[in-house]
Amino acid sequence: MKVEKHSINAKDALKSCSPFIFIFIFLLSTSKLIAPVNDFLAQFASTIYVYSGENPNAMTFTWINTAGVWIFLSAILGGLIQKASFNDFKEVFIATLKQMKETIITMLCVLGCAKIMGYAGMIASIATFAISVTGSFYPFVAPCLGCLGTFVTGSGTSSGVLFGAVQQNAAVSLNADPYWIVALNSLGVAAGKMLSPQSIAIALSSVDQKGKDSILLSKILPYGLGFLIAMALIAYIGLQLFY
Repeated sequence: MKVEKHSINAKDALKSCSPFIFIFIFLLSTSKLIAPVNDFLAQFASTIYVYSGENPNAMTFTWINTAGVWIFLSAILGGLIQKASFNDFKEVFIATLKQMKETIITMLCVLGCAKIMGYAGMIASIATFAISVTGSFYPFVAPCLGCLGTFVTGSGTSSGVLFGAVQQNAAVSLNADPYWIVALNSLGVAAGKMLSPQSIAIALSSVDQKGKDSILLSKILPYGLGFLIAMALIAYIGLQLFY
């Protein structure tokens, strides 16, 4: 098969990278590293109180200084530099919504569930139960929670949203390093991503092998579980030695 080679000059390469360059500039210039800009943009926010009882929980929406806004703006500016027309923007936007609709719905549901769990005290209850069952062996179990969250939702972000606070509460109860315990959740995400039905389905569809999910899962299951157990052992031993 003959492969066609296309040369690209520095100008075209810069145009292609322009959205990512804008993302880098916007996120860096509006971060806490540049306090005056960050403080100015932070005032454009709305606070909603979930309930009006004693010590009410509040949710703050930042309208401008949030990563999603800057990424969206960077995409528009990058498209303009690449001379995209209004129809191009519209087609890409609609195609993206169609492609990501299931992910969008999943993330909205997971985030809503995580907020309800936090306000209802469910996160603290889960942490207390996990510690009461596992005791000092909780660091060994912590990656398993991260793996479970990713396996069910198919997303490492969703797993962090669901179980990040659980891990932090557990660390405080065990008088352990919260950063270490929360990091164990992310460690489990790697194993969960390998075993997640969503990840497997996406991988198979990309190589036109739909319907072979069970075959692929059976082949990678030993590696995924082996990785999870090995990392859990390293995490537990490391916590005992260094903390």
